[in-house]
Order: sequence, then structure tokens, then C-alpha cells
Amino acid sequence: MKNHFLFVALLLLVTITTQISNAQTINGKVLYQGDINRPIGSVLVTLKNIENNTVKTYVTDNDGSYSFSDLSIGNYVVTGTTSIAGSGVTYYDATLVFLHLAGFVEFTPMQLLAADVNGSGNVTWGDYTLIVKHILKGTPFPVGPWKFETATFPVSNLKSADYNPKTLGGTCSGDVGGTFVPSRYNTPALPIEQDGTIEVSGNAPFTTRIVTNSELAITGAGLIINYPSDLLSIESVEFKGVDYEYNIEDGQIRLVWGNPNMSPVEFGEGETFVTIHGVCTSAFKAGMTANVSLDGNTSLMSASNTEISNLKFASPLIKYGKPSLRVSNYPNPFINSTKLSVFSPEEGNATIELYNTNGQLVKRISAGVLNAGFHEINIDASQLAKGNYVCKLRIQAESSELTNTTRLLKAK
Repeated sequence: MKNHFLFVALLLLVTITTQISNAQTINGKVLYQGDINRPIGSVLVTLKNIENNTVKTYVTDNDGSYSFSDLSIGNYVVTGTTSIAGSGVTYYDATLVFLHLAGFVEFTPMQLLAADVNGSGNVTWGDYTLIVKHILKGTPFPVGPWKFETATFPVSNLKSADYNPKTLGGTCSGDVGGTFVPSRYNTPALPIEQDGTIEVSGNAPFTTRIVTNSELAITGAGLIINYPSDLLSIESVEFKGVDYEYNIEDGQIRLVWGNPNMSPVEFGEGETFVTIHGVCTSAFKAGMTANVSLDGNTSLMSASNTEISNLKFASPLIKYGKPSLRVSNYPNPFINSTKLSVFSPEEGNATIELYNTNGQLVKRISAGVLNAGFHEINIDASQLAKGNYVCKLRIQAESSELTNTTRLLKAK
């Protein structure tokens, strides 16, 4: 009888030991494009068996870690999903896809995953078009904002896993250049220095600029300009490049221009980079100010098709002021002609005077009677020599003379 009880006890011990050993733990981390310095938290990692049935799930910690325990013998597939917002898509990514399709750039497996935004399984010109459209209008990608690798591995030795996926790569769709940092979620805005002020009043038109504080030669641009839509209503945008496109929506101006095969467009230090025309809303009242800023996903491409860093821009502060005579011009610099944008608070007879750097009057133009409101006046400067000029606008109103000036730069 004692031997019988001893046999049962040994059998029970073997069974328990077998059950303990018939379990395996798989540990790993989800990393942004495989970068150990960029773990992705809040990723739902799903473990499925070979029949595509979900076995276990795990939400990654802030360090990207996940763990699956008590796995039995079998083949498994692991992948991820997340609800955090995607980001990091710039014109740089569109350029990389263009160069890849043209045969100039080889992509890594992770870049191929990021570039396939239409989900066809290959990188095509359709993906390039979708990335440009996303930059211009914020259009979502068919595959969604995120893509994750899929790893398949067997568990056949329950004492040690045959394959332990140390990392699982994830990427924002379209972020071919791999600029996104998961711990920040938002790319820091590009700084714009304050350069002077312009005064505006409610329901009145205005023109403001973003000026480059360094020389630039660019072959492409993907600009995202933020502005307070409750105070400013943007109507149009002007840019030096040819055949640019822009979209104004939800407090953002999105502008796309360029082609890697085009000759670069050059900007001198202090030159206007973007001109913005708009109207202040009735909410813009005394004591208020507003400004424009460049989103961190703004990207400019150099003549060598590399992304330009250390960008330096400036723009005036927009502040409330009583209605006054305002004048600006575009383009600037110009060659043969430029266009004055004028806002007159009163009706009056207008005269335009151009002075050289020595203060000498070189041209006087009679612009006739201007009604109160916004006007555009073309200036023929084809006979002027290359250089800087001061443009003075005079409006003889009924009870007073209004004056204001702007600086003109003739390039040739």
C-alpha cells in the first residue's frame, strides 16, 4: 500500500513539473523603426497562433516592453496597433519616395513599410501622390496612421524559446525619413523671430510676411503655417516658386512646391519667403495680438535633395490698431514690376513716390482717387536701376493727408 501511495505522489510531481515546464515566456520591445532610443508606449501587441486566432494581448509600457507568458508549443505571429496620433510626415519623405522610384535611393525594409501608404505591398507613384496630398491637405492614408512589422516564430523547446523577438518595429505611415519621436508625439515648432509690428483692425484686410534671415537655395518645400483662425481669416498666399499649391483650413496654411529635377529657387538674406493676405475677424479687438508660426513638420529641400536644417525666419507681430493707411508690395525683390497692396481708411487722391537710397525722388505716379478700403496698384519699375528704393504713398483725404512707406528691392 505504501508503494502505491509513493507511485501516485511521484506521478503527481511529474505531472506538475511537466505543466510548469510546458510554458514559455516571450519578452520583447516595440521600437520606432528599430531604434532602441525611441521606444513606443501604448501599443497593443497581439499574439496570434498560426490559425490567426488571438492568443494573448499586451499593451506596451513607456519603455516599449511587452511580455507573453505561459505559451505552449506552437507557431505564433506577433504584431502591433496603436491609437496614438501619427506624425513626422514632411516634404523630405515625399522627396525620398520620388528618388527611390527614380532609382537613386535604396530603401531599407522599414522604409519600404513606411512608404507603402496605400497598402499595395509595393512602393509606387500612387504612394508618392498620397504623401504629397497628405502634406497639402492632411488627407489620411488608406493604411491608417501607423504600420507595424509582423514577426512569426516557433515555440518548440519549452525550456528556452527557439525565437525570442527582442524588437518589433513600428513606424508612422509616410515617415520614410524616420523623424518622429514617440515620446514627444508632436514635432517642435520651427522658431520665427518677431520682426516689427503691423497694425490692423477688426474686419480690415492685412498683408504679412515670413522673411528668411539666411540665404536659401531650395528645390522643394512643404510648409505648414499655423495661425489663430478665430482672429485671422487667410484669403491667399504668395510664394516665389512656380506652380506651387496651397490649402487653407483649420488654422493652417499648407503649401507644397517643387520637384527634385527642378533648378533651385534662391532667396537672399532678409528676402520675403511667403506673403500672406487676409482679413481680421470681428473678434480682433483693442489690446489683442496675433502671429503666424511654422509647424515642426515644415520641410525644405536643398539643391542636393537633402533636408535643410537650422532654418531662420522672422515675421512681424500683428497687433490691433485704429484703421490707418497701410501699404506693402509683392514680389519683393522684383525685376520689372511689383504690386502695391494698399488699405486706405478714407477716400482720397493717391500719389506714389519712389526715392533712391540718397533720398532723391526718381519716380512719381498718380494713382487717382481711391475709395476707403483695399486696393492693388501695379508699379512699372522697368526703367529703374537695380537697388533699394523707398516707396511713399500719399492720400489727400478731405480733412488731412495720409502717408505711409514700404521698401522696394529691384533685383535686376
